Amino acid sequence: MKLRLPRTTSYDLVLLLVVVALTLLGIAMVFSASGIRALDTVDDPRYYLGWQALWASLGLVGMVAAMRLDYHRYRALAVPLVVIVVALLVAVLVPGVGVRAGGAARWLRAGAVGLQPAELAKLALIVYLAAWFGPRRERLGSIGVFVPFVVVTGVLAALTVAEPDLGTAIVLVAIAMTMYFIAGARLRIFGALAGLALVSVLAVAVAQPYRLARLVTFLDPWSDPKGAGFQAIQSLYGLALGGVFGEGLGAGREKFGFLPAPYTDSIFAVLGDEIGLAGTLVVIVLFFAIAYRGIAIALRAKDSTGALFAAGITTWLVFQAWVNMAVVASLVPMTGITLPFISYGGSSLCVGLIAVGILLNVGREAGPTVSRAPGRRRNGRSYQPAARDRRGAARPGPRGAAPVHRWSSRARG
Repeated sequence: MKLRLPRTTSYDLVLLLVVVALTLLGIAMVFSASGIRALDTVDDPRYYLGWQALWASLGLVGMVAAMRLDYHRYRALAVPLVVIVVALLVAVLVPGVGVRAGGAARWLRAGAVGLQPAELAKLALIVYLAAWFGPRRERLGSIGVFVPFVVVTGVLAALTVAEPDLGTAIVLVAIAMTMYFIAGARLRIFGALAGLALVSVLAVAVAQPYRLARLVTFLDPWSDPKGAGFQAIQSLYGLALGGVFGEGLGAGREKFGFLPAPYTDSIFAVLGDEIGLAGTLVVIVLFFAIAYRGIAIALRAKDSTGALFAAGITTWLVFQAWVNMAVVASLVPMTGITLPFISYGGSSLCVGLIAVGILLNVGREAGPTVSRAPGRRRNGRSYQPAARDRRGAARPGPRGAAPVHRWSSRARG
């Protein structure tokens, strides 16, 4: 008789290695992009390097902790976390409390340590919606479920726009809409809500003169090369000057006073300048890997809550990366948003790494066996895969009856 050892679950090492690689690349690129400015402002070219390395270390510790914590425990934190984030977003708008820079109030600061509440808002929204939609998928169209979803998303997005930070607000809306769709939204309601969100974004975009100027110059940045089109033109120069293999790490020219925000919003242009088309393609492939592994985790998640966590976090990281790279390549109108794991910023890096830890925990809890994601039958009821044993065989019902399928009324949320 052959002895069978129990199959053990493990973390998604591919996803883990991809995220660590992006983080290490980000530390190197921040040092290269910020050295000159740090030397001019604080007389220390390694100033931003030190802070980025510190935030990366703290973020990796948070990621490891999140990897080991059962994601179901976040249900108890969903509402308190949203309340705390709303309070922080309001505090940012209070004169004398929020720190203004570049015409925007987005930070809270205590000594040398700063916090950007909008970054925490992304994770808070995911935690809330995963906990809210998970056990309520059968009542998704009811007023009692729909209204809190719209209110929480709307409040977080509106407070972010007030900073102003339209780019982050768009990411928040994209996260919310994706999770609502994955939860099983009716297409008619989803389409109406998506149309309303699009109209709202366009209205906000044309409400301020500087945003309207960005939209006008998007089609032809050279119509205002020293004004609204300046950053777009310099970003394109950065990508073009690098050629196929780049000018060499540290040897880029656009960061020397030409490119605004070279180590935050525009770091992808510096990356293209220094490690060329080959380097940018590697970064794009790594984010594709995050998308693939995140979708795989969502598909095999053992319950709706896990699938929603995976879908929300994957949407956040991949969509935000796409927006940042598309802005640098002048594929979408200019908006300020960081490149996950690569741009300078403690709040963005730490919260992003913690989110990856949650995603890894969802994958570990799901195990290696791929199962169908929760879906809907034509009668509107949710369907869950049959319970299975460790060998993947369907577990029989009482007294040898047919395999028992878990309908949503008995499924875990």
